[in-house]
Amino acid sequence: MGDSPQVLILNVNANRNAKTDARSPKSPAGNEAMEISEHLQKSMLRMSGKFLNESTGTVDYKSLRDSEEFRDYCTFASSLEKVDIASFSEQQLLAFFINIYNALTVHSICEAQKTSDIGTTLDVPNFWATHGYTIGGFIFTLDDIEHGVLRGNRPHPSTEKPVLGQSDIRTTFSIKQVDPRIHFALNCGAKSCPVVRVYNSSNLEAALETATESYLRQEVLADENERSLRIPKIMQWYMSDFAETQTGMLRWIEPYVGPVEGQVIKSILDANKGNDPDVVEYFYDWSLNKA
Repeated sequence: MGDSPQVLILNVNANRNAKTDARSPKSPAGNEAMEISEHLQKSMLRMSGKFLNESTGTVDYKSLRDSEEFRDYCTFASSLEKVDIASFSEQQLLAFFINIYNALTVHSICEAQKTSDIGTTLDVPNFWATHGYTIGGFIFTLDDIEHGVLRGNRPHPSTEKPVLGQSDIRTTFSIKQVDPRIHFALNCGAKSCPVVRVYNSSNLEAALETATESYLRQEVLADENERSLRIPKIMQWYMSDFAETQTGMLRWIEPYVGPVEGQVIKSILDANKGNDPDVVEYFYDWSLNKA
């Protein structure tokens, strides 16, 4: 992999730097995987219920960082080193890593705010490549989880290259059938991000549908008179996860948006007869989603 960035591992007792393709010296225990996963879900639910405002999508990071709930979560997070992720089904793997990504984002922001009151995760150099957890004997950063696992190791939108090398053993855990709805379940700490929720493999299909509709109904905006659209840049950055063209992406989101936006999309598609329209504006608010 060449020179990998140094990673701050947040779920070990003594934070240490390590290479992103490093393996822990201990083999993970197999029979504790689901129990640990369930404990983490419950711990995340307690944090979400107390410090997350779901109506605004904001997180009270300061109160969370000093809370007993966060200390309990950190204790549970340390047990991720023992999780045998190889024992998970694809559905379990998907729910597990969505939850871990969101929890690691919150944990990383709390860590960053120990030294400065950041206004956005962009204030932290290489934020997504330099914060990680040890999981089942492997180190996973936020980038590794989102792009290497959940997006099936598809190219990172900023580098146009996969984050995991072909010989990286962590590709074993890459999702085979990428579900584009993950983009409405992952929170990167910005105001334009989807709301943090906790996911379970038993109801994942319904939960991803709800998250997708909730996000797109709120964030996709239309001007009925101008027949123009404002769409979150998520749809631009990851367009290839949804469709081959912008027209295909608009067809993909149309069933999820509000009635006005749906009619505007239909009229735009009819008017452009399969050509990519030039009436779409992409936006994103990177301000930290802090309360």
